[in-house]
Amino acid sequence: MSLALKLSEEYFVYSNQSNLTSIAKLLSIDSTYYSASLGFFIGKENIIAMQTDFHSQYKKLHWGVDKVTEIKPNVIEIEFSFKGTSLDGLCSNRQGREHILVIDGLIQHIAVGL
Repeated sequence: MSLALKLSEEYFVYSNQSNLTSIAKLLSIDSTYYSASLGFFIGKENIIAMQTDFHSQYKKLHWGVDKVTEIKPNVIEIEFSFKGTSLDGLCSNRQGREHILVIDGLIQHIAVGL
């Protein structure tokens, strides 16, 4: 298994645990994050702040990994299914695609919804 695949797998495991401390350890200090629904975030600190806010809106959430492909060296494409229950009891179910770029052993960029 390549390092990029391993880091991508860990990212989803930690996301399902809402373990933002461990997610932060996977990101480079100047990582970037783009989501079609949430926008663009620059820097580990801003990404973790956004994810902290996102996770705090749910009493239960889970990303299922439906398909993983290393489309180029260090570029992982993940098809996922998301299920969540918000604090007010509303259920969310959606599917999407995420790309993760790994440089120098850390996640440099995450793009959701491309």
